[in-house]
Amino acid sequence: MEDRNEEIEPCRSIGPHELDVVKSQAVIKLSPVQLPAHFKRLECNTNLNLPPLNWLTTSHSSHGLHQALYQSAGFASFRLGQMFPDCVGEVDVVSDAENIKQLLKLPYSAQSAISMVVHKVGNTLLLDEFDIQKYLLRKADDDWKWLRTFILEHILTYGDTQQNYCLKERSREVLQTKNLLSKFLYHSLKQTGDEADYDVATTPTQLTSRRQGLPITGPVLPEPKIEENVPDPKSSHAFNRNVVWTFEDIRMLIGTDMPIFGGPNRPCISLRLRDAAQPINVLTGIDYWLDNLMCNVPEVVMCYHLDGIVQKYEIIKTEDLPYLENSQFSPQVVRNVAQNILAFLKANATKAGHTYWLFKGRNDDVVKLYDLTTLCQSQEAEKPEGDPPQQQMNPFTVPVGMLLYSVARNMKNTLPHISPKAAGSIRALLDNCIKLLPKEQYPQIVSSSHYILSDLHVPAGIDPKAPKFEEVDSDDQSLYDDDEEEDEEDYEDELLDCNYPSEKSYQSSEQGGGRANVAVRHICDALRDFKSHAKKAKPAPLLATTAERCTISLEHISAGLSCLQYFNGSQEEKLKESETNAKQEEKRRILHEEQNPNMAKPFSAIPLPYEQLKLIQQPAQVVKKPSSKVKRSKSKELATTGKSKNVSSSNKQMSAKFNAQHFGSWNVHLKLLLLEKACLTFATLAEHYYESRSYGSTLRSIELACRCQQVLNKYMANVVSQYSCLLGRAGDCFFQMSKHWAAIEEYVQQYEEQDASMGVIGDELAQELEGEEEVLPSLAPANNVEHVMLHSCKCYEQALEHAQKTESNELLRRLGNVRNELGLKYMYWAQEEYSELMKKKESLKSTGDVDSEDNPSPDPAEPLYVKLTVNSYDCLRRGIEAFTAVEDNVNLSFLYCNMGRFMRLRAHLTMPNESAITLDSQKAFYSEAFNYYEKAKDCLDTRKANAELWDLVHWELSTATFTLAKQLQDYSVADKSSLIDASKEMLELLQKSLRLCDVEHAGARQVLYSFRSGLIHKRIASFHYSQLRVHGCCDFSQLPKSTLQLCKYHYEKATQILEGLKEVGDLLVVQLERISLHEFLAELSTHNAQKIKQMQAALDICLQCHLVFNHVIDTNSGQVADDEFAGHLTLFESRLQNALKTLTKLTLTGKDPKQLSKLYKRMYMETLTGKHGLGAQQSSTACLKHLHMLLARLRAMCDTQLARD
Repeated sequence: MEDRNEEIEPCRSIGPHELDVVKSQAVIKLSPVQLPAHFKRLECNTNLNLPPLNWLTTSHSSHGLHQALYQSAGFASFRLGQMFPDCVGEVDVVSDAENIKQLLKLPYSAQSAISMVVHKVGNTLLLDEFDIQKYLLRKADDDWKWLRTFILEHILTYGDTQQNYCLKERSREVLQTKNLLSKFLYHSLKQTGDEADYDVATTPTQLTSRRQGLPITGPVLPEPKIEENVPDPKSSHAFNRNVVWTFEDIRMLIGTDMPIFGGPNRPCISLRLRDAAQPINVLTGIDYWLDNLMCNVPEVVMCYHLDGIVQKYEIIKTEDLPYLENSQFSPQVVRNVAQNILAFLKANATKAGHTYWLFKGRNDDVVKLYDLTTLCQSQEAEKPEGDPPQQQMNPFTVPVGMLLYSVARNMKNTLPHISPKAAGSIRALLDNCIKLLPKEQYPQIVSSSHYILSDLHVPAGIDPKAPKFEEVDSDDQSLYDDDEEEDEEDYEDELLDCNYPSEKSYQSSEQGGGRANVAVRHICDALRDFKSHAKKAKPAPLLATTAERCTISLEHISAGLSCLQYFNGSQEEKLKESETNAKQEEKRRILHEEQNPNMAKPFSAIPLPYEQLKLIQQPAQVVKKPSSKVKRSKSKELATTGKSKNVSSSNKQMSAKFNAQHFGSWNVHLKLLLLEKACLTFATLAEHYYESRSYGSTLRSIELACRCQQVLNKYMANVVSQYSCLLGRAGDCFFQMSKHWAAIEEYVQQYEEQDASMGVIGDELAQELEGEEEVLPSLAPANNVEHVMLHSCKCYEQALEHAQKTESNELLRRLGNVRNELGLKYMYWAQEEYSELMKKKESLKSTGDVDSEDNPSPDPAEPLYVKLTVNSYDCLRRGIEAFTAVEDNVNLSFLYCNMGRFMRLRAHLTMPNESAITLDSQKAFYSEAFNYYEKAKDCLDTRKANAELWDLVHWELSTATFTLAKQLQDYSVADKSSLIDASKEMLELLQKSLRLCDVEHAGARQVLYSFRSGLIHKRIASFHYSQLRVHGCCDFSQLPKSTLQLCKYHYEKATQILEGLKEVGDLLVVQLERISLHEFLAELSTHNAQKIKQMQAALDICLQCHLVFNHVIDTNSGQVADDEFAGHLTLFESRLQNALKTLTKLTLTGKDPKQLSKLYKRMYMETLTGKHGLGAQQSSTACLKHLHMLLARLRAMCDTQLARD
């Protein structure tokens, strides 16, 4: 360690003691002095009064000795906080090491004065020396006038005022002692030849610049100016070491300039110069001890001198310093002082942004803490209105606000993930920052604070469709709130075991009217109770619903936008000027490099550049290419709007310093950031409203989001468009409105409602978009369902223009769905309109208004149903095109089915230029319908693909086939030449329709299929019956046997099916036709026996109708509401009488071995007797009951006759 091999002898004046372990740890955060200074032991009798050659040199080889003694640190806590914002909130105190030592020496320095300002930032206290002479009494009257007045009136009104507040000794003797120490340190610095070998990277300049590049993960935001960071911007003191010191359970961020020396044997020592004629006092011993603890220095070397002449050296271990003779002190007392002072300050300095003054005059036995902000506000209330406000006069307000902003921004950008508790702490910091900084003077910082707050509530990169906000703190998240809770618990536990003196030794700020004090003689006791009466509210965790988050985010966005009006035009000009200067400087640098190429040095290693193999991926980041004129930057938050679109890009290190070359101006940059956040917030809010079915509010949010997107497109090139997601959701809203049309008034009211923040944002957007050619249409809902659905289609079409290929398929499906629904509505409206028009024409005919019928009033416009029909076809056609493009076979099958239904409707509509509907045109449209139904089946391929849709298409096809067959059978006007072909075609359609009746698969349509099959069997039988009649045969034997058999077969099948379904109306018609068939066969029969056989078959059918009448009476209580059914009852009665009458005649004229003629005669008389009993004016219900009873009696008569036989 020394030049000679002599070892420095240890100090022998250390008293006996037990080892008192003090917990102390120091971690260097930043140190321009990387290596200890090389120690050179001075020769005995060296004259220290002579300055060395290297005295007061400021090169890096001096190891910072030049600033260790002569420079004042000023308000160092603000600079430390700005340099290490990650420590603010995590440590208990930020201060200069000298201030900490001054507080910890309080019990031993009753004659010294203390004057410090205290500020609270988060859970951290900032302590700075406040020299009253320097900052108040020696300045002009207008500077800090409010504080000067208060001090002069309330503090310095007693005793020797000049000596009471003077903090530092400024005598000639003190200055000579400092000079001698400085010369001694430079003498002790060993000069070696390898001083030039220091790496350039360890120079203070490089180390200082290293901390500028914060790990920014969000957009670039403005940084406070240097003159705004600290109350004394002219002071530029940089500590030799910035250390996080843990003393017992107290963590402190401190700056220290203590020189550290080292050598081969002892690599780390501190060096002290002592006058051999004077003993070491307690204050000096505490100084040496604390300095070594703060820097983790294990030993101190003492150099004793007499009048500047070196006498000897001694070495003392740090743990032995409290036990030196004549300077003994208790480490336990110092620890108690530290804990009690911290507890006292934390109990009373509770308001963030307030300036507190910790003061103790010389020979005072009480330490007082004043809340200067509260006291000043009371003075401001008494001042005239014209005086400036307190915030502009308090020199600490702006630096505290800037520090709050820096700490909050650092937490926001550096935490791996932000828990609700961390978000609550950041919110509290920024809320206080906004309260402290006037937005008129600092619009950049205030706007940035509002932006960060909005980003806390709606983080960048979330998916608006499924926003996931962290609601529970993770276990590995370490935040100072947790430490505070644990400290308070331990603190309360220790209080239970302490006994306090009975006298009043502490007064809180509430009790003292804005002032707190504590007796010096009590702060060295065991941990004391300094609980304040003021309620200390911890930052609440950020927990809120999606709607609340979005609402608060919009409030901050609107507040940020309102700050933009205060940007100074001169600032913009300065930025442009600095941009020009930067460009010129860059040109000169490039020219210099071209003229002086950088050559390799022979003995210097060439550093190789490197980059990470795995770049950090930011899923919500979108890096924009700069435009040709002005390069601009955009934050990374809208890459997942509407759909979860993870656009990844590398996370580059971005300088936090604003560069006008990249952003044009802070005004535009911050406006774009806020509007971009507004776009994301509105999109998230729209999704929330959509989920809660508030479709009017959804449309309003989407409209504002689209306008935000349009402004972003105006300023920045290659912006990722969100129109497809936003307009797609708008189309969904309009479509849902059409489905819930009863609530349309509520939706319109929701759209028209907006809060103040939306109004501010809307006004800003309107101002930006004024004069723009492409303005998005309004998304206001209309009170017309057609217009609403057309709006839906238009939104989808506009979304498709901006959509990527992966999104277009989904949009096409939704567009096809709306086209289908709108086509069906048009079809329904056209059918209703056509029916109303036909009813009007029928009413005109019935009233005999022939003139109006023959000469209708000229109407140049085509009928409404024609337009509706055209619109329906167009919508369905375009829907088919949409689903064909995405190859969605299921929906395509559904559209083809609806198109078939449209063709069926069109087949029954008469156009204005047509006099009547022809069967040929109907057949053409039905043929188109059949083609569409077949296409629908082809899309599905098999029933397994979609059984429900397959059954629907099958039913529609069956219905269409059956309907056309009925039309051909009921309204055919074909001549004789084409009658055979028409009949054949009609029969084929009936048979095809019968095959399409799916009676096998169980389902809702099985009964309908059965009923339809019964009707088809009836119609086929009727067709064959008509063929028998038109055959022209005069004899029964000439009738075609196959036709007769088919006729009977289909009649029997129809009877069987309809009887099983109990369809009495159609069943009675079938039975009447069967009776008519047998009567026709009886007429053609030439033999009497054949005639009797056919008429007996007709009578049996009549008797079978008893079940029909019985079912009608059971179900409808005998009431007949159908006139057609009543007519069939009359016809049935006549056919029954005719059958009995004919049988009576036939049995009387021929052989009658069983004497049936008497039976038929009695039965015939029974029908006549019953009729006369009812009278001529009989009702349908009475006729039904009569026939029911009559058939019962006739069946009984037949059964009696059979029993006799």
